[in-house]
Amino acid sequence: MRLIYRYITMELLTPLIFGVAAFTGIFIGTDLLFELIDYYNNYGVRILTLVQLFFLNLPAIAVYTIPMATLLGTIMGYGRLSGDGEITALRASGISIYKLVMPALFLGLLMTLITIGVNEFIVPQANYLNEQIVWEFKHGYRRPTTQNNLMLPSRDGRGRPDFFLYARSFDGDTGLMKGVIFQDFTDGKPVQLIEAEEAIWQDGGGWVFINGRIIHLQAGERIPALTFSEYRNIPLSYQPAQVAKLNKNIDDMNFNELREFIRFQARQGKNVNEELVSLHQRLSIPFANFIFALLAALLGIYPQRSGGSATGMGISIIVIFIYYTIMTIGSALGEQGTISPLFGAWVQNIVFLVIGGIMLYRADK
Repeated sequence: MRLIYRYITMELLTPLIFGVAAFTGIFIGTDLLFELIDYYNNYGVRILTLVQLFFLNLPAIAVYTIPMATLLGTIMGYGRLSGDGEITALRASGISIYKLVMPALFLGLLMTLITIGVNEFIVPQANYLNEQIVWEFKHGYRRPTTQNNLMLPSRDGRGRPDFFLYARSFDGDTGLMKGVIFQDFTDGKPVQLIEAEEAIWQDGGGWVFINGRIIHLQAGERIPALTFSEYRNIPLSYQPAQVAKLNKNIDDMNFNELREFIRFQARQGKNVNEELVSLHQRLSIPFANFIFALLAALLGIYPQRSGGSATGMGISIIVIFIYYTIMTIGSALGEQGTISPLFGAWVQNIVFLVIGGIMLYRADK
């Protein structure tokens, strides 16, 4: 049985590689290429920089094209075996349909893990570098790490205000805030206001407010309490790295960074449905490899008397269109809160998994 599994797997690899090249080429030719030409014509970007941008965009494209290639490669591989009568011969020898699709499921699982790895470890860094390069040639200087007019609200477990922080500027590299106002709340009511020229983060010591004053708030009154050169007793636990992520695109974050960002935003009382959908899609989109492998194996097993690779490509495009249409609708409903973000991110996989399961059951009859 191992020999048969190895043989089928080898039949799937060549069309899989072809699928990666074909779909990546489509993405490049319909989007990325025009974007690079625009950079060259309007900003005079050097060819070497354009080549760098080209390769930095490939990982994000691969996250979408690898599942498409898995679908096409599996359909074409099993279609070739079916067209030459090899599937019929294997079934006649007593091999069940479940065993025949095992190589496809193994390949789908492998490609799922590869896609997750690319999406987690390569895409965020590549996206970040791409944005830095684009910013630099569009503005003529490096993208600043300083945020202006930083506002950081926080709510307690009952949704009431816990504190509110404002800084005229914040440097994520040095952890320095300037023009700081910190308002503290108790049971949802403001009790204290701290104004300071600067605030600096000290490892092990938390935030230190420098040159400012503390004002107590009682029944609408402002009662000056004291002035200080340094003040450390600040109920603010967020570190500079956490605050700096507020200025970071979620596409530049890995799974753990995005999950932490969502928790951070939720504590501020913000709607995080859109971010939750994006988080769950970090797994649901790669899992399309497994779903597509199952569906494609069953579609390819049916005899293909004509059409060859053109038929496989046509079927793949139809399946991909339906899959991503459902994904788009599910994402929109999840972001709006009509359905849960988790279900919105996974609905297309659930639909196709049910269809694949029914097809597998019927094919074995």
